[in-house]
Amino acid sequence: MARRKPRRQAAPVPNDKCIEFTNEPNLHVSDEGIGATFRNPRRKKLRKIKYDKCYFRAMEGGRADYIVGYDGEIDVILELKGSDLKHARDQVADTLDRWKDDLNHFPTIVCLIVFGHTFPRMTSRLGVLEREFLNQQGTLLSIRPSGKEKFSFRKLAGRSS
Repeated sequence: MARRKPRRQAAPVPNDKCIEFTNEPNLHVSDEGIGATFRNPRRKKLRKIKYDKCYFRAMEGGRADYIVGYDGEIDVILELKGSDLKHARDQVADTLDRWKDDLNHFPTIVCLIVFGHTFPRMTSRLGVLEREFLNQQGTLLSIRPSGKEKFSFRKLAGRSS
């Protein structure tokens, strides 16, 4: 007789006010004038978690601003940052380490930093920061300026549409 795998326990929801769901064609997330818009043309279920100081309240380690989830498949750890991209990368890495152990995470996790302004010399290092993150964390990181594009979950995850 074949043994059944034990069922995975339902993930606890720490605080309902930290999590929102929608199936709108676009989801815009912003903080202090910096924002990211995610496309949802098929109107799949999206989940937006206010991670920093809501879902995750502990003060140790870095905390990304949001985790935006797509249809039970892809989570995007999102940090909205003024200009300190190295600090943003550290916040995203710390959140990634914790989120992988959280029962609420979706199978694919990617990271996105959206910045408001940066110095020209830093812009040339964006690709280097993305590659270093992939090598160290084994997870895709995209770093993009605020307001320049609408993000596709599949594209961020390295999949074709």
